[in-house]
Amino acid sequence: MFPPPAEVLAKREGAIADTPLPLLLQAIFAAGRTVTLDLRLRGLEKRIQFEDGSPVACRSNLLHETLGKFLVSKGKLTEDEHQQALQDSVRTGKRIGELLVTQAKVSAFELYKLMQANLALRILDAFRWADATWRLHGDSEPAELALRMNPAQLVLTGCAGFVPFDVVAMQLAFTDGQRFALVPRPPHALSELKLSTREAKLVQVLRRRPTFDEAVSASGMEVEEAMRRIYALAVLGVVAFAEAVPEEAGPGASATPVPEPEREPLSPARGPRPMAPGPGPVAPHPDGATSSRPSAAPDALPEESDALRDALVSAYLDHRAKDPFDLLGVADDVSAADARRVFLDLADRFSPLRFRSPDLREKAEALLAARARAFGALADADQAALWRKRRAAAAEKVRGAARPSAAEQFRISTSLLDAAAQFAEGLRRLEAGNARGALEYFQYAADIEPRTLHRAHLAWARFLVDPARHARLALQELAEAARTDPGCGPAHFFAAQIHRAEGRLAEAEDAYRRAFKADPSDRRAQELALEMLRARRANARP
Repeated sequence: MFPPPAEVLAKREGAIADTPLPLLLQAIFAAGRTVTLDLRLRGLEKRIQFEDGSPVACRSNLLHETLGKFLVSKGKLTEDEHQQALQDSVRTGKRIGELLVTQAKVSAFELYKLMQANLALRILDAFRWADATWRLHGDSEPAELALRMNPAQLVLTGCAGFVPFDVVAMQLAFTDGQRFALVPRPPHALSELKLSTREAKLVQVLRRRPTFDEAVSASGMEVEEAMRRIYALAVLGVVAFAEAVPEEAGPGASATPVPEPEREPLSPARGPRPMAPGPGPVAPHPDGATSSRPSAAPDALPEESDALRDALVSAYLDHRAKDPFDLLGVADDVSAADARRVFLDLADRFSPLRFRSPDLREKAEALLAARARAFGALADADQAALWRKRRAAAAEKVRGAARPSAAEQFRISTSLLDAAAQFAEGLRRLEAGNARGALEYFQYAADIEPRTLHRAHLAWARFLVDPARHARLALQELAEAARTDPGCGPAHFFAAQIHRAEGRLAEAEDAYRRAFKADPSDRRAQELALEMLRARRANARP
């Protein structure tokens, strides 16, 4: 149904309109690539880092996607606490997350989960960027914080609620008579996905090799809802046209088991190789391989305390940025014997056998492997000497570099794009009669945060720039904004203004009334509705 991964990745750059983001994510996963994907949409930028095909980090120039702003939006910090944390970060040189854990604002484990959620939202937001350009390159530094995401869940969630529907409709082209079927051995097992009850039912229906209309009817989904899910499953290689799937691999095939539906909300942060606790499963290695050492059964594991869990996650969060001395927490002149003792103590304290959950065991495995490499480096006299020279050179570089002032650092941080600031500038330009300038800033605001208020003003500015050409498009955009948020008064008001300019007095009156209903404080909408009513009555007189 879609190009193979090798064909997708044959190009190093292109347009998302030609290669949608879901196809890129799936191709990178299927190829197991360690690369960086740069996305640009007008003035917006995102940089997604992948390791062995899984997203592990994402940076952007959007203010609301910073960790501090995300924590404010989740109610974990007030805006005043956020500003104080920024100042403390500049003063101490420590990350905001590290400071918040130190100040007991959040636990290390809770911070990790919040950072995962923040990363998921950063990547999912990029699914909206249908007009973006993309570029792949493999020469970036490894991510300091590897918050590994499940690419299959990202694709499902992104296609379900973020990708513009016209992209889905264009990509998933089929005839009324074509049938869909489950692929017997897909790249992603269905057990890797958290499916809602309705999604699990759709997958069961797809076992019967239905047409699209039959799938919609039997699953109880709306047309758009079903099309989005089938598109996602097709991108993931789980679903294909029935003619491409042998009949014996269709209904009843055991190669594609359908998981029980999840009762929790969809989460793209689930690892790519989940492992349920139980006797004898193989423990996952941090690089995706498996070790031959079986995990202990749950009843053989020691008690997993909150303090131990938080200590593990805290150590895991920044272990990639540390050299062998800092990883073991030893001095530069440590002896090989002392390094061995410290390593064994840490290995025992954070042994994977001490943790029940697969996620924590995986982090303990990664930390153990990193510290084993660190001990190996310090146990070798030549490697230890080389690392001492590197540390001395780094310290000298820090001493010789002029530390930027707090004012300079805050000046740099304010270059992040803020939807509220872009929208306010658009309003200022609109009030000054500069519709074209307002259009640019409303577009930025809508790109950053696609709120109905931003989209409504964007449509209105578009109409004002060229009423003859853009009236119809603006009305369509305003209708969509009003459908999404019926309480958005400006969407109704701007639609009324356009109808009035086009001479459709009845439509204008109705839209003014809707605007007043959405915002009873808008007396202007009420007055204009009455004015339209009087005008219609006057026109109706003989």
